[in-house]
Amino acid sequence: MAGEGFEHLLSPLRIGNITVRNRALSTAHGTGFSQGGKIGPRLIEYHRARAQGGIGLIIFGTTSIDGSPIGIRGQGGGLVSGDEVIDQYKPLVEAIHAEGTKIFCLLSHSGSVTNMGPQGEPPLAPSPIPMDRSRDIPHELEVDEIQTLVKQWGIAAARCKAGGFDGVELSFTHGNLVQQFVSPRSNKRTDEYGGSEEKRLRFAKEVLEETRRAVGPDYILGIRFSATEVVPDGYQLDDGVRYAKLMQEWGKLDFIDVSAGTNNSMKSRSFHYPVISSPPRPLVGYARAIKDAVDVPVFCVGKISDPAEAEAIVAAGDADLVGMTRAHIAEPSIIRKVMEGRLQDIRTCIHGNEGCFSRQQRVGDMSCVYNPRTGREYQWERLEPTENYRSVMIIGGGPAGLEAARVAAKRGHDVVLHERSDRLGGQVRTLVKAPYRQDYARIVDWLEGQARRAGVLVRLESEMTADKVREANPDVVIVATGSRDTKPDVPGADGANVFTARQVLQGAQPGKRVVIGDFDGRHMGLSTAELLAQRGHEVEIVTSAFYVGIDVDHLTWRESYDRLLALGVKMSALQEVVGVGPGVARVRLTDGSEREIETDSVVFCSKGTADRGVYKGLKGKVGELHAIGDCWAPRQLEQAIYEGSKTGRAI
Repeated sequence: MAGEGFEHLLSPLRIGNITVRNRALSTAHGTGFSQGGKIGPRLIEYHRARAQGGIGLIIFGTTSIDGSPIGIRGQGGGLVSGDEVIDQYKPLVEAIHAEGTKIFCLLSHSGSVTNMGPQGEPPLAPSPIPMDRSRDIPHELEVDEIQTLVKQWGIAAARCKAGGFDGVELSFTHGNLVQQFVSPRSNKRTDEYGGSEEKRLRFAKEVLEETRRAVGPDYILGIRFSATEVVPDGYQLDDGVRYAKLMQEWGKLDFIDVSAGTNNSMKSRSFHYPVISSPPRPLVGYARAIKDAVDVPVFCVGKISDPAEAEAIVAAGDADLVGMTRAHIAEPSIIRKVMEGRLQDIRTCIHGNEGCFSRQQRVGDMSCVYNPRTGREYQWERLEPTENYRSVMIIGGGPAGLEAARVAAKRGHDVVLHERSDRLGGQVRTLVKAPYRQDYARIVDWLEGQARRAGVLVRLESEMTADKVREANPDVVIVATGSRDTKPDVPGADGANVFTARQVLQGAQPGKRVVIGDFDGRHMGLSTAELLAQRGHEVEIVTSAFYVGIDVDHLTWRESYDRLLALGVKMSALQEVVGVGPGVARVRLTDGSEREIETDSVVFCSKGTADRGVYKGLKGKVGELHAIGDCWAPRQLEQAIYEGSKTGRAI
């Protein structure tokens, strides 16, 4: 029976005077989709897709209480700067309500967890203590400024109510302004807003009381709250439990959304935003501790992707609503597919952070590494049957080819996929042999399963040449032959003691001492170094970039660095391997000087070289020809799958 085994996850929940249709939650998160600080079609369609997928509650934001350039870090929602925002809220809320989902709005002020504004405006904070990342010294708020901010919380909440939101959530978490006042780590004041615990809590109390006054007694009001800061000099769990009880009373709260940690500490930040190497569900215990102390619904968050995990959390009474935010970035229709018994069709988030967090870090908006429609909902409709039925040949069964095959077949085309090896998945099948990368197999397993279910005819160990393709005479040819594993053109690179990272992951055995020349800048260098160090090798990784792993998101990067340092890996930046000789690697520094490193082996990490032989042999000789993924230019998994999906939609 559809939905069987998920009775708790699919059950409704009463929050104040509203009912949420199930226990799945998308928490507030930055997307980069606001347009000039305003809510537009891209942001609305992104959230509408999750509502159409059946989710119970969406918390929109993060949204600034004052609209200032220093009031918020990230571009999750609209910037509240005047009553005009009410008219921006309404079409968003109406779109979500039309699908049966409830929607709250998260209001926040970043305090010191931001950088200077465009005109040099300093961050604001209870004390002039910079955060770990930006090092900008914040302005120490004066009492009259604090009282103005208190009023702005109430004004912003009233605008949310006028805009139709079902409720408001206030950010008391992740190192934002209210938490900075609460924390002994960041609040060193000696006036009425600092010193004793009672005084440190005063700002939170005033914000809650003012917001409740502004929205009235019956409107849904809750907080997002860090149960502990997860740093030695911050407040601890027993403190957090006590604070939560007080805050519930002060604000007459209807719910508490529990997280942990602070953005004022890099280590704590990666704890509350768990990455691929983090343990599963690391924050659920904190939610349970708060739930046992309060008498309102409690939400939990943190690396929960599998609906079976969410079911177990609710069934055990650990939380009443389960945050599955990145899970819904990857798969908007989790709940609908659970209800329809289509668990095999769910894209399960692997928490690799490549398409969401890392992409935002690089280009300012997000998508998903294996759901390229995420963030493009306003441009890409759901797949519709084609009116122009065609025969499609795809050459290459890596992620790009699989996604192109899946999409083209779902649209009704006759698709044949040729893969020269005996297994689908391309380079991902090698990647998964690296430490903490095993879950990437889920991506290609899902793509393969979906392609086969869509009717793609897969032919393994099928090496296609240009002549064979012309003989088959398909209407459309999509070449997805990937990249060739290559070494840089440096003296000695062809020696017996020189390997590529792919060769190491496939089982090659370098000598005891290894120098890694990282020409990639992403996960490959870090992962190869970790794998070799785990095996007992002495490893030095060399990069010409400012630091090793420069293109890895800083959360995953920090976790990797901690492990590499613990393993004794030496990391050398602003240097490049320019030659290999017997027992040495020659390295050039940025000033042009050179040094030699004694080593038994050298391992090069690079993206390889585009394998374009078949494509070149077909260009101008077939009716419609496409090259996608690494055979067009070696890049990352996200780009390969995006190009596969885009091409599958275009034919």
